[in-house]
Amino acid sequence: MICNIDVCSWLYDLLLPCPFKAITGFDCPGCGFQRSLLALLQGQWSESYHLYPPTVPLLVVLAYASLKGIFRFDSRSIGLKVIAVACGWFVIGVYLLKLWHDH
Repeated sequence: MICNIDVCSWLYDLLLPCPFKAITGFDCPGCGFQRSLLALLQGQWSESYHLYPPTVPLLVVLAYASLKGIFRFDSRSIGLKVIAVACGWFVIGVYLLKLWHDH
């Protein structure tokens, strides 16, 4: 567990509402990421996946992009493009399944 109870409760108070959902009434492709990330920080892997399955792949893309920027490897960004596109398709797939399942 990376995040103790006091810190996590403070972070829950900082969660941003989704403007897309507020306007349209539908979840956006990123709805659930914040709660999923907090669950992941608390060590609740299953709950994190249940809330938003693309959380870990998105974090992998973020980590890869950060390390690529720091260490200057993958000069043509082939690896980053591949994992970013794969992650994007995963996000879209999960979103479409959520829309189909909820309605």
